[in-house]
Amino acid sequence: MPRFITAAVIVASLLSISAAQAKVEKQVTRTVWELSDFPELEKKATAVCESTTLVKSDRLKRACSEKAFPRVTKAGMFYNTGYGAEFNALIRQ
Repeated sequence: MPRFITAAVIVASLLSISAAQAKVEKQVTRTVWELSDFPELEKKATAVCESTTLVKSDRLKRACSEKAFPRVTKAGMFYNTGYGAEFNALIRQ
């Protein structure tokens, strides 16, 4: 019986060591897209900000006055959250 327990402890410790060694840290890089990466989107966003005929929310008006545009997706549009969704909708009109 003591041999069985000893063997079980050895096997368990070997398994835990191999599992710890299996975990490999990888460095992940992300590309952060900016408005300057999409000049056409920048022109459209500026046109939306300068338009007097479009109805804009207070938050969008403040973002336009501060030139604080929302984050940009890989597809070259604004993220569809907050006033980014409003920007996208007004750009499509």
